[in-house]
Amino acid sequence: MMRWPHRLIAATMVLAVAPAVAGPGPVYTPVVGSAERAAILKTLHGDDDPRLRITFRQFRVFHDGRRAIAYVEGDGAVGGFQSILTRDGKAAWRNVWGEGDGGSNSCVVGARHYAWAVRLITAYHVAPDALFPGITARARELKRMAKTDPELQCVGDLDGGEP
Repeated sequence: MMRWPHRLIAATMVLAVAPAVAGPGPVYTPVVGSAERAAILKTLHGDDDPRLRITFRQFRVFHDGRRAIAYVEGDGAVGGFQSILTRDGKAAWRNVWGEGDGGSNSCVVGARHYAWAVRLITAYHVAPDALFPGITARARELKRMAKTDPELQCVGDLDGGEP
């Protein structure tokens, strides 16, 4: 028979471990050749030839229950890019936000675009900078630049974001 202090210790240990087990997993990079990485690559390629090479500087994924969010940064056939992708349940990945080389948009538009991305990432219960390193500083910088010189062109080609 377990005595009272031992029960208290056992109960405390269960409560201490439970949040770590039940909580969301860490941000990670999908393994090369994994189904998850292949699905994200397929979404990034869209209608492009899937043999076109993409070189990644960042590739991060976070799962929030049945939902997932990914951030990728790299170089593709048309230059550098950054993308945020989301997936709900077993549905396909969707590219919901991006910035690419080329093109030019004002700091005002860029500030809105980056602020939307920060809100989206936060909705997945992950720190924005853990998924997309430097995004909060970039969002603040664009907001400051938009106030200083609203017509200044300071971001590249933008895609997705706030409807």
